[in-house]
Parts: sequence; structure tokens; C-alpha cells
Amino acid sequence: MKQIKLLAIAILLIATTSHAQINKGITALGGNLSFGTASVKTDNGFKQTSTFLTISPSFITAYKDNRAVGFNLSYQYTKNTSASSKFNGYGAGIFLRQYKPLGKSFYVFAQEALNFQYAKNSPDTINYINSKSINVMFTANLGIAYDLSKKIQLELLLFNNLISAEYSHLKSTTISGIVKSDNFNIGANLDGSQLTSLNIGAKIFFGR
Repeated sequence: MKQIKLLAIAILLIATTSHAQINKGITALGGNLSFGTASVKTDNGFKQTSTFLTISPSFITAYKDNRAVGFNLSYQYTKNTSASSKFNGYGAGIFLRQYKPLGKSFYVFAQEALNFQYAKNSPDTINYINSKSINVMFTANLGIAYDLSKKIQLELLLFNNLISAEYSHLKSTTISGIVKSDNFNIGANLDGSQLTSLNIGAKIFFGR
């Protein structure tokens, strides 16, 4: 019993001691890869499955200890099996990140991002001939990071778009003519679809 208590104390000390740190002035190049699949089944038994892949290279610089600002580019590909349509999105964004060291080599972080995206759908065999959209989105996320070495850090972004606010302008060319729409959405993404997607990343640090 004494050994168990000592082990518990040691684990607690490790978890609360901030050996690792992102120091002011360092920079990093990296990127994230997000992929997954989601299925939706309607009341009449119709099933729609979407598979997506997002690649996002990024650059960050620490403006103070454990605080960083970053810029990223992104490419997103989505395929909808039921409608035989494909989605291609191109974007850029800026984000803030706050790190909290948990112990040697481990961190949790919060990230707030503002992203812009231009997207185009290939012909949809059910609803649209083609469509184009412009999206502006604010998101807030949580994540965990681990220093594989002094220069290389691995990370996992939890809950894609945990909190989000999005404005989108859509222009669709249908059989009957051109349709335009503007939409604004705000919400939290905590549903089961999070379990079918994964957002992983890596960074190479300079001056660390």
C-alpha cells in the first residue's frame, strides 16, 4: 500500500511540474492531416456516406512563453457516395494557440482560428449540376501535444470544430437555373461523428 501511495504521489508531481515549455521567439513549420467518414440515415431508410481528407501546412511563432500565433493554408477533399459528388476546397487562415505544459514533454492546448475557404463541387447527380461557395469560419478547439524530441512535436486536435461560427455564400447551377443563398451557423460539435474522424499533426521547431 505504501508503494502505491508513493507511485501516486510521483505521478501527480510529474503531471503538475512544467519541465517542457514553448519559449518566446521560437518558430515552427508543420501541418495537420485530418481524415474520416460520416454516415447519415434518414427516416425513410436512405443512407448517405461522406468521406473527407484535409491537408493543412502551417507556420507558427511564439510571441510569449507558451503563447503562439500562426498562419495556415488548407486543401479539403470530400466525396459523397450517395450523390456521386466531389468537393474541393482551398483555404487560408490565422490562429492563436495557448499551451499548458502538463509535465515533461506533454502539453494540452487551446486554439482559436479564423479561416477563409473557396470551394467547388463537381456535378451532383441528385440535386445540383455544380456549385461554388465562399466560407468564413471561426473555430475553437482543444488538443494535446507531445515533444518527440527537442525539435519535433506531435499533436492531436480533439473535436474538429468544437465551437464554431460560420458564414457561407453558395451559388448553385441547377437544371432550372441559378440559385444563390447566404447562411450563418453557430454551434458546438460534440456528437458521435467525432469518433469517426482524426486530426493529427507535427511541427519542426527552430531556435529551440
